Amino acid sequence: MTALKFILPFILTLPLCSTNKTKINSSYTQKDILDNLEAADLEKYHFFIDLEHPYFFTAGSRLTLYADEKRWAIVFEESGYANRGFRGEINLFYFGNCLQNMQAEGDSIGVTSNMQVFPLIDNEEMERIQDGNFELVGKNIKQVKVRDTMLNIEHDKSVYAKKDIIDTIYDYDNPENLVDIPSLIRYLDEQHPELFRATDKELRTCLPKDLPMLMRIDSWHHEAYNLYRDYTGPSQYTYKVMGKKPSDYETYKMIADILVSKDTTKWKPTLKPNNDWRNWRKGGHM
Repeated sequence: MTALKFILPFILTLPLCSTNKTKINSSYTQKDILDNLEAADLEKYHFFIDLEHPYFFTAGSRLTLYADEKRWAIVFEESGYANRGFRGEINLFYFGNCLQNMQAEGDSIGVTSNMQVFPLIDNEEMERIQDGNFELVGKNIKQVKVRDTMLNIEHDKSVYAKKDIIDTIYDYDNPENLVDIPSLIRYLDEQHPELFRATDKELRTCLPKDLPMLMRIDSWHHEAYNLYRDYTGPSQYTYKVMGKKPSDYETYKMIADILVSKDTTKWKPTLKPNNDWRNWRKGGHM
């Protein structure tokens, strides 16, 4: 599975934050950060925070903030099931003025992206646990390997139902009432969140090693945002906004303030957190 799975239909969207167009020899402002989050076309393949991507069943999500006097970065991570790659994985999306190692996975040298992918449950393990019916877990499979850890599989669908984790994909031909793979991953993510989150080394893949980490945010209020090209001719277009810009509500203005001030006590959100996948039910569905 490569980052290219996210190219369509969003290839022309979303904010970029790399060293190729942002100077880091001076201090930055809240406006600099918000402008960066709302920008487009600064990388070949660049993606904004998307909790409802049609190719990904999000399970867990988190923001990590990094900053010093001249450099800042935000890493958005989401764990879950990649339906086109048929594997569990962590996707990391990088924003900032000091990013590095931006080579797009699986693409030719020099093609850049702000996305990095780390496997949680690989294709071979997926093949092993599925019933034979695509994306259903075999009733006799007792455990699944996540990274290098074997986890017990819960087969009682009433347990999933109590957590509102059930039948998250499609109406299957499922006479044996088997658990589907996205539901399993979402359940295991809640049972073992530490295993489904990126390590510090993974988070720093595209960051300078000495950039200080300020804070992690597990719950926040998010609005969908997409800056896309509206073509009026073969090579003529204007940019249009779909959704709500990050600068139009408190979450990212507050985050920008924290990055500039380095004061994590300023994280005092008043908007109800909504990044839980249950609030973004279209994720994984075309």
